[in-house]
Amino acid sequence: MRAFGAPSPGARAVLMVAGTSLFMVLVAWATLIGPDEVFTGPGPRPGAGTTSAEECIPVPVVTKADGSTVEQIPDDINERNYCEPPGAGIGQYRDLVEQHPPPLWIKVLGWIFLGTLLLVVAGGVGWLVVAALRAIFSRGDAVQRLDAEFTVLGEQGRVAAQVVGDAAEQDALLRTGDARNAIVAAWHRFEVHGERAGVPRQASETSSEYALRLLDLADADIGPVTRLAELYREARFSDHPITEDHRAEAVAALDAVRRSLGVRS
Repeated sequence: MRAFGAPSPGARAVLMVAGTSLFMVLVAWATLIGPDEVFTGPGPRPGAGTTSAEECIPVPVVTKADGSTVEQIPDDINERNYCEPPGAGIGQYRDLVEQHPPPLWIKVLGWIFLGTLLLVVAGGVGWLVVAALRAIFSRGDAVQRLDAEFTVLGEQGRVAAQVVGDAAEQDALLRTGDARNAIVAAWHRFEVHGERAGVPRQASETSSEYALRLLDLADADIGPVTRLAELYREARFSDHPITEDHRAEAVAALDAVRRSLGVRS
């Protein structure tokens, strides 16, 4: 629970905006009436009902070339007790402002405020642009990294990953059932690895040739690969019995193949 009296971030932001707006209004007011009137003005003038015509100074009258007359607002109208002049037109007020430009310190203060405001706006816009560019580039970099990883992996990495990742299923085939059938099934499992890795078997290839090509592509050790292939051909095409010793040799050869790929079964 927030302590009593501690404003929230939203309240602080509102107070800052309100204070800045008030400061701008004060600067504009001081610019219009001049710094002398801000700090040393005569104060409010007496109301029209409390000052008689005999007690006030008549407003100067200027005769134009055509004979018409017009009351001219004197420069020291706020310093002396002039009679109330008639309402001036917008042109007279404009001339009065042009004849009495604001002091230099007001101009400098206005320039500083405008410069700070422009810097804040430019900084915010720049931050948004940088954030948007970072988001776009980071998304592009992520796509490029995925493409690069897929390209670097290649056929060799994919085949090796399938041989290693399917170790449990291949071992289960090799260690269960009749030894002859188990060795044949474990060897044929390499065909599944190749299909999953995106390296299909060619029409002219035998099962042995396809498995040997896959293991050569994965850069497996040629020694245990050759021994495992010999055990497969013996189990597949011979008439003599295939014993548990053959199975044990096949298990050892398959284990050596996986070790050459960097993973121990």
